[in-house]
Amino acid sequence: MDPQGQAFSWITQMERRAESLPDWEVTQLTNPKLKDQLEFCMGEGRSLVVVNVEEELDPLLDPVLEKQIIQKTRTRKIIRVADQEMDLHDDFKLFFITRLPNPHFSPEL
Repeated sequence: MDPQGQAFSWITQMERRAESLPDWEVTQLTNPKLKDQLEFCMGEGRSLVVVNVEEELDPLLDPVLEKQIIQKTRTRKIIRVADQEMDLHDDFKLFFITRLPNPHFSPEL
């Protein structure tokens, strides 16, 4: 929860220093390329910052949030997102930022 935008600034600054943010840096749930961005970040061990989150999230993200990790080999992990297997790097981070001061998220979230 970040009604004043301070957390967003701090997270992006810290992740830029760690060189884990991709060039496009942030995305929104309404972005038509969200699935591609998620796949890139998960596979490369980058951070994905999703801004302007409301009280509902895209069901596309459920397997990631529920950590439905499948161990393929000793070193390869995947998550099946929308009938597509995506590699999961251990350094992957996912941040959700909302400007809502008091959001009501579902218990599953």
